[in-house]
Formats: sequence, C-alpha cells, structure tokens
Amino acid sequence: MDSEKVNYHYTDDLSTSPWPKGTRVLVTGANGYVARRLIPELLFRGYTVRCMYRNRSSLPILSHPNIEVAYADCLNEEELHLALNDVDYAYYLIHSMREKNTEFFEKDKRAAKNFRESAEQCGVKRIIYLGGLGEKKEQMSPHLRSRMEVGHILSQCSIPVIRVRAAIILGTGSASYELMKALIINNRFIPFLPEFNSRCQPIAIRDVIKYLVGVLETPRLKTSIYQIGCKEILTYKEMLINFAKILKCNVRFIDVSWVPMPVKLMFRIYAFWLHCFISIPVNITSLLLNSLKTDVICTDNDIASILPFEPLDFKTSIEWAQEKEKDSMVFSHWSDGRPLKMADLLPLCEFESSEFIIEEHDVCIPVPPERVFPHICKIGGKHGWIHANLLWKIRGWMDRVLGGAGLHRGRRDLSHLRVGDSVDFWRVEKLEPNQELLLRAEMITPGLSWLQFQLNPETENATRLTLRAHFIPKPFLGNIYWVALSNFHSYIFKGMLEYFKKQSLEATTN
Repeated sequence: MDSEKVNYHYTDDLSTSPWPKGTRVLVTGANGYVARRLIPELLFRGYTVRCMYRNRSSLPILSHPNIEVAYADCLNEEELHLALNDVDYAYYLIHSMREKNTEFFEKDKRAAKNFRESAEQCGVKRIIYLGGLGEKKEQMSPHLRSRMEVGHILSQCSIPVIRVRAAIILGTGSASYELMKALIINNRFIPFLPEFNSRCQPIAIRDVIKYLVGVLETPRLKTSIYQIGCKEILTYKEMLINFAKILKCNVRFIDVSWVPMPVKLMFRIYAFWLHCFISIPVNITSLLLNSLKTDVICTDNDIASILPFEPLDFKTSIEWAQEKEKDSMVFSHWSDGRPLKMADLLPLCEFESSEFIIEEHDVCIPVPPERVFPHICKIGGKHGWIHANLLWKIRGWMDRVLGGAGLHRGRRDLSHLRVGDSVDFWRVEKLEPNQELLLRAEMITPGLSWLQFQLNPETENATRLTLRAHFIPKPFLGNIYWVALSNFHSYIFKGMLEYFKKQSLEATTN
C-alpha cells in the first residue's frame, strides 16, 4: 500500500475553498468517532474550531491555538446558548446510542429542538447534521428512526440545515468496522439471519469527512438532504465475506432462521453472544443489529452536483483501514466516548471521601524518568498487563460476564496514550509525560477505582516509581470485594513494578 496515499489529509483534493480566516465552527459531540476525525481537518483548513463536550472533564484531542472548548448539554438551553455564541457554522453530531430505546429517542428529540432554537437565536449561518440512510419508516429500528426524526426537527429551523445521510461508516475504530472485524477473527462459523441479506451502501470515514467539510464550504446552500455512500451496494453477508477475504480468514454461515423466535429477541440474543468476544456494549450492538432490518442505500446522487469526487470502494476502504492499524495511526475509536454511568464523575483529584482505600507500592530504578515512562505507557491491549496476565484475563472474563468491557476493548494505539483513551477496562484520566499516568476503572466493581503510576526523580539518574491503587467502596459489598482481592493486588502490583525496573534497565544497557 502506498503510504503517501493513505496518510494524506482527507480534504486535500476537495474542489471547495475554506471560508475566510477567523470563521468559527462548532463541533458537537467532540469526543465522538466522526468528530475526532473532523476536527483536525477543520483546523488544517484554517477554521477556529469550538469543541463542545457534555462532560466537563473532557479535554481537546489536540493542542492547537485555533481550538476553543465549550461545555454544554443539549438538554440545557442556557449552556447551549453560551456554546453557540459567536459561532458561524455548527455540526450536529450527537446520538444517544448508549441509552435504552425509549430514553435515547426522547432525549434525541429534545436535544435537537433545543439546539435548533439556540442556533436561531445566536445567528448561526448553517447547521450540518450527519444522519442515517433508510426510507421505510415502518421497518426502521429505533436507532434509525430517531436519527431521521432528529434531522426533521433540525430542518424546521429558519436557517439552512444540511442533512448528510450515511449508512455504515468504514474506518479504523468505527463501531461497525470493529464489530465486523471481531466477528470474522473470532468465529469460524457465523450464525446467519435473513436480515444479513439486507442491502447496504457503506462509506469510508475519509469520504464522510470530505463530504462534511465540502457542504460547509459550498456557498448559498439551502436546507437540503444529501445521501452519501460508495458506488457499491452490498448485503451485510457480502460485506462479511469480502472483509474475511482481506483478512485471509475462512468463515462459514450457519442458518438459524428456523429458530421460532421474534426477530427483536433474536437480535438481542445475538448481541449477547457477540459480547463474548467484542468490546462493544450490548445496547450499541443490539441497536446496530436491529438496523439490519432496513435497506440503507442511496436513492439519489445529488451530492455529486456540488462535490464531484469518487468515494472509495469497499475493498479499498478496508485495506486502507488495515494499513492505518498496522502503522498505529488510529486517531479516533468508538470507545472514546465514556460510559454513561461514568461520564459525569469527578476526577480523582476532586474527590473528597472518608472511605478512600489506598494501596501503595514503590521501587527505585537507577535510570531517569524518561527511560521508565514509555514502558508504563505500553500496558494493556496486545501487550497484556505485564505480570500475572492469567489473573488479569480471569478478571476481564468476570467483567464480561457482568456486562462490562473486559479486556477486549484493547487500546487505540499500541505505543502512545492520550487523555481519554481506553486501555482495556481502564481509561486514561491524567497523563503527564515522565511524571504520572492515572487510569480510571470502567470495569464492573462495587465502588470507584483508579490505578496511578507516579515517577519522582531521586537523583539525576534514579527514579522512584510509585504504584497506587485508589478505591472508594460501596457500603459493605465494596469492602468485602477489596479484602477478597487485597492479596492478589499485592502480588500483581509488586510484579508490575519489578517488570518496569527490569525493562528500563535492559533498555538502558542496549
């Protein structure tokens, strides 16, 4: 694969020109998969980008002078008004997929209504919304129906609203891509449902970004709908077969349509089965599976009249995504969004609790901190957990059984970490190079947990590495949980410190 073709900016060959310098663009859902790919492109083209987060502990993915941060919940009109103030254009990239059907449907509608009204009041020139394909409303899943309803609510605005509608998005880290890949890699035989024959028109993430930027920069657009997708129309079964060929895997399909069970229940069971070997939460998997009931294809190609470029085909999209993975160039991942139960929790430094339990271990390593820190940042994912991996695997399996992420979620990048990254069933809460790595637990536990690695120079060529486990237990069960695991913790943590010492010394001598 030609790396120059793979790694160029998505928008290099767009026929449009950026708006004048100083144009301010709001990107909602700035922690989301699409937003994290979109923001760098907008910065590259000279825009001032205001990233809107719901969670106040979220930080921008990039350090850039043209990045602004706004914290707002679309259900809060006052916060929205502040976020939209002085904004020229706005992207609406919010979907509540992690909640129950009845909850996300109603919240999506309220959020869209509030955003529309605030945008009108603040004088926003254009709203761009990324929705989903699908036409037969009576057969639509709640997920697709909600996205269509959001688009309808936004389009009732007095300012232009551009609705860009896509089906499956193909790219490293997207939920659909990761689901298909995990399904193929972990299964020789795949249960087949008739819905796998539904038709789909997928699209590469780079083409989605090009279209989103292109409709921003096209002058005099009125409220309209543009459907986007590659030229190929494939069934889901055909996509799995083609994906398997690229991965050089042999898969077989087993027909389970004879099982006397409602489709909705079948999908739910299928989602729980997939949960055994993929990290995507059951509710998201279930929503994606329910969307299979509807053909999601483009019924027109009006977008070509304003943005006449050729989207990538399915095979090339997957191959380029694979190339990105090999080069550790996965810039965004579906897991970047925090679980709902933990999205609004305070960081460790702001917690005040008399119930704090702290277990601490340390080791002196005769090398400077910059020789130690890179080894710490490689934990998790394919690297494993350094010491007592079997115990970590058992804990991961227990978490999966309870409905947690387990160890399947892995890492976005095998070598580098950033704040907000998932590391198996942990998430990076704080990262100070050569000083501290703080991980927050997202496993199922009767309490709140953190794992802290702190480096303090003792001399010019010596580092004190301290590992602390912080735990705020729930009454009774939390205390029992901690006592039951305390001996395991001591064994694991001491072993990890010795490993980091050994690796740091070996790297120094080599």
